[in-house]
Amino acid sequence: MRRTLRHALLCLSLPVVLSACDVGLPAGRGPHREGNRLDMIDQPKLKPQRADLYGRALASGSPPGALAIDEEPYPYTQAEADRAGAELVNPLKPTPEVIAHGRFVFENVCIACHGPRGAGDGEVANLFPKPPSLMTQRVRDWPDGQIFHRPMRGQGSMPSHARQIDARDAWSVVHYIRQMQSQEAVAPPAAKPAAATGGPS
Repeated sequence: MRRTLRHALLCLSLPVVLSACDVGLPAGRGPHREGNRLDMIDQPKLKPQRADLYGRALASGSPPGALAIDEEPYPYTQAEADRAGAELVNPLKPTPEVIAHGRFVFENVCIACHGPRGAGDGEVANLFPKPPSLMTQRVRDWPDGQIFHRPMRGQGSMPSHARQIDARDAWSVVHYIRQMQSQEAVAPPAAKPAAATGGPS
């Protein structure tokens, strides 16, 4: 009877003793001994932007060259507008739906600088250099691929919009610009900036 009671007390006290073993074990950001149930979120495992168990730094973010599943890198540099114009062909047909989508994108992304009819008179032009009109003969003569290239890589003070709009958006805008060009008068060429005068003033 006494032996059975002692055995029962030992079995009942074992969980209490084992749980007490966890108290005071090292925890925190560094790797520590396994079994510390007080800090299960900080176990010795690999975590983003932290060193591994051997102190080696881990690279943060995606490995170089990693792409999203549906991402296709734009292959032309900013200086390759002519090559983009020669090689890229608008894959979209100028249907009413495509042109309506192009207008929607233009009025939500492009209008701030280029203005409602592409004349370069958007609200932002009051604060920054005025962009050239999209109605000039020069822009009218650009192939579709060259117009598509500008928002993809940017030009002058206009940054790239490739993270804001996708290829379908940009090609739709090209069709909308072509529609505006068919309706608007040809704008005069953009004025060249005045040449800086040398010598003391």
